[in-house]
Amino acid sequence: MLDPSENPPLKRARRSTRGTDLNDNSCEVTRDSNMICPITCGCRNSLLDIRDKTHVVPHILRASRDILKNELIACFGLTAAITSKDEIFELKLVQKERTSDLYRTSLQYTVLGSMHGKEVFLVPPQDAALLLQDWISSNLRKHLRQHNKMEGLGQLANHTCCDIHWNANLEVAAMEHHEETEIVPMAILRARRDIEKDSNDRHSGHHRHRGPSFHSRVCTQTEARDREPGP
Repeated sequence: MLDPSENPPLKRARRSTRGTDLNDNSCEVTRDSNMICPITCGCRNSLLDIRDKTHVVPHILRASRDILKNELIACFGLTAAITSKDEIFELKLVQKERTSDLYRTSLQYTVLGSMHGKEVFLVPPQDAALLLQDWISSNLRKHLRQHNKMEGLGQLANHTCCDIHWNANLEVAAMEHHEETEIVPMAILRARRDIEKDSNDRHSGHHRHRGPSFHSRVCTQTEARDREPGP
């Protein structure tokens, strides 16, 4: 977890109800400070009904309903946050070793980003299981096992290099806590534009590689995968 004593995020304006005035921009302030609004807020920057927005069709994330621009789409589930500089350096070395070895599986879902000026590695369970097989330090091994409790499917979103089909951003944000004593970073998908529900088209070739990134181009619509060449 990040130390909130350095570069603390902007304080979010508290609201007593979900029905707010249209001129109230407190949610925008929260979003711009890389924070997620409480579920009780019910805005596009909250995790309200997050599990109902997407579903998986053979290992690929697909929108279950219409999603508005800047709305949270999904979060990475059960993710371990690595914030220690020594452990981040070690993790980068291990990742490089796996990528350069043709006989070993590369890390597919791990995200490298920053949270209020501090670097953070977010490791979903699929990659954590691989890393725990490697020769790593006891501290890194310990923190890889300390994942958050948030369930999500965001790591299954498809990568795209096409501006036309680029409809979501991969971001690093943190959930606001009532006690405000800690910051727990997580990887989220946010709609870059309005996304229509897609329930008919099947997918064919797709790209599942995702290198470390903060804002990455990802696609939750099947049409883009049908038009892109296979790996």
